[in-house]
Amino acid sequence: MQLFLHLLTLLLFVGNLAQAETRTVEFIFYTEKIRINFNTDILQVVKPSIEGKSIKNHYLSLQRTTHQSLLTDLKLQREAFALNDWLYAELVRGAVDQILSGRTNAEKNLLIWFCLSESGFDTRVTFRDQRVFVCVFTKDEIYEAPLIEDRGRTFVNLSAIAQIKADEEGVFLLDFAAKPNGRAFSFHLGTFPGIKPLLEKKTLNFRFKEQQFPLEVNFDRNWVRIMERHPLIDEREYLKAPMSEVLRSSLLPQLTELIKGRSSTEALELITAFTRSCFKYKEDKEFFGRSKPMIPDEVLHYPYSDCEDRSALYYALVKELLGWPMLIIGFPDHLTIAVSIPDFDGDAIEYQGRKYYFCDPTGPANSHEIGRLPEEFIGQEYEILGQFN
Repeated sequence: MQLFLHLLTLLLFVGNLAQAETRTVEFIFYTEKIRINFNTDILQVVKPSIEGKSIKNHYLSLQRTTHQSLLTDLKLQREAFALNDWLYAELVRGAVDQILSGRTNAEKNLLIWFCLSESGFDTRVTFRDQRVFVCVFTKDEIYEAPLIEDRGRTFVNLSAIAQIKADEEGVFLLDFAAKPNGRAFSFHLGTFPGIKPLLEKKTLNFRFKEQQFPLEVNFDRNWVRIMERHPLIDEREYLKAPMSEVLRSSLLPQLTELIKGRSSTEALELITAFTRSCFKYKEDKEFFGRSKPMIPDEVLHYPYSDCEDRSALYYALVKELLGWPMLIIGFPDHLTIAVSIPDFDGDAIEYQGRKYYFCDPTGPANSHEIGRLPEEFIGQEYEILGQFN
């Protein structure tokens, strides 16, 4: 009898596969309209009970569907728009939201888990009550996000980014690794996606040597939107993040014109005056209520920024405009930049046989003096967090 029931279930499942048809979902992904094809037999895999064995069997049932068209389309969109891992996960989420429209969050997260696993990532699932969480293996330093350890690897909970309470409540870990040899998920910010920019304009004004310099600058609002959900990562990643092409093509030509004909020291003084004078200062916790390091385009968008944010913009500007070697310097409560300035004398540190002079991008406000460490940091211990050239 049991063999008969097993064969009957298998025949019914195969019959459903034969009846599957291809459908297309459309959704807006930042500034792009995305079309993804999928086979409807995915819809016939019903929600499991939220317990270990049922969740594992749900994954195996999804494997038996004709899911290849869905994964192929997701991969093609990833390649077309040069998406990093974080944005690929966002793309998967957007597609699943449409495919399983009207279904529970648990069902959606199970399909997201399936898609990320079959895309080659090492994943895990945790669950509690009727909730399901998708976790990915990462080698990156992630903060203020729920993390779990399994088999010597660290997994970050993508379904509960910035929800520390998910850690405090406790969850059950599914004893099943879909792709135990899968690759690590990266949160690096080194590249921009190839999606259409969302232009935003900003009027800036800074003072340099008794003269005012007004600037009209464009930046890409897409990166502000992307970073709204991005987990908090190592602060060095924000400083190494590039400017968007929109910001580069708008700001750099204007600053290049302003430093033309000036000495190398005066050129750096002007860039320093720019980051000190164009933006209002306020610490993250006062404005956002939490730690919020910014990448360059975000500095242009928000009304306030702090030392980490100014350092990210300054680091990008000096690298693009002058190309001089730099160090990222971390004090206990401050982040700053030291620059290797040709034929210069000032407060310096020696590192790997080269002198680097302190050029604080944040203050004193409305000043341009370089080569001086702010008095409040003299004598404090510091750490070299990174370098350019």
